[in-house]
Amino acid sequence: MSASRRGPLGVVGVVYVTSSPAAVEMMEKLRRTLVAHERRVWTCDSRADDHLDGQLAGTDVVIVLGGDGTILSVARRCAEQQTPILGVNFGRVGFLTELEPAEVDEKLPLYLEGAFWVDERSMLKAEVESAGTIHSLMALNDIVLVRGAEPRVVRVKIWIDGHVYNTTVADGVIVSTATGSTAYNLSAGGPILHPHVRSKVLTPIAPHLVADRSLILEAGATITLELQPRSTGAVLSADGQINVDVAVGSQVTVTSSALMTRFLRRKPPTYFYRILSAKLRDSF
Repeated sequence: MSASRRGPLGVVGVVYVTSSPAAVEMMEKLRRTLVAHERRVWTCDSRADDHLDGQLAGTDVVIVLGGDGTILSVARRCAEQQTPILGVNFGRVGFLTELEPAEVDEKLPLYLEGAFWVDERSMLKAEVESAGTIHSLMALNDIVLVRGAEPRVVRVKIWIDGHVYNTTVADGVIVSTATGSTAYNLSAGGPILHPHVRSKVLTPIAPHLVADRSLILEAGATITLELQPRSTGAVLSADGQINVDVAVGSQVTVTSSALMTRFLRRKPPTYFYRILSAKLRDSF
């Protein structure tokens, strides 16, 4: 967490999901509002990655009109430019968003004038060689090595900081940030971490051994995952959005990224507990 009160935001991007008519309508409204507030504004369809990359330099904030999945996609690009995100929830869960659509008219001017603090979230970096090419993936939520199309388990040998930890026989392995602890990690029975914790979480997916449990690791830990013989092929996934096929014998290295995702907030850090309670209650 980095507390601050900055000056006015002059250049504002608006990224929106076209699949939501309400988000498209909000985008048009925001464009008019931002121009009326004498801000420079650009807009972008969330699927137009190249257009988004070309707009980020010099942008003070990107307002994302979508759900957590849209924010995850935008976050990987904004992190490279250190551009903060202000999320407006047009999705189902909304762990990462800051505002509901009904709050935008009243509260957006406060953010524009610099009345906010910056919420910094850890990210992960994974590298794997596949078909002679080294792939580098970045994630805000998680890096997952999971079985492919065949309904068979994978055998994954795990090293932590160069020391053999164990060999997991399971549907796969999740390496999660604290932010991602409420996503796939939670569904797989892993622990929930406050998002400002810098630790990683290592969680097996449906392991064969009852004793094969989640492990919370310190922030600087390096995790190596090797797909063992008698496994089927597997897929390496970053935030469930970028996927790379992984062959038996391949090694995946997961470390903390030097980059961070930054969110604009006005609600206090303790608001996490309130939203966590509400979201978990709604899911049952």
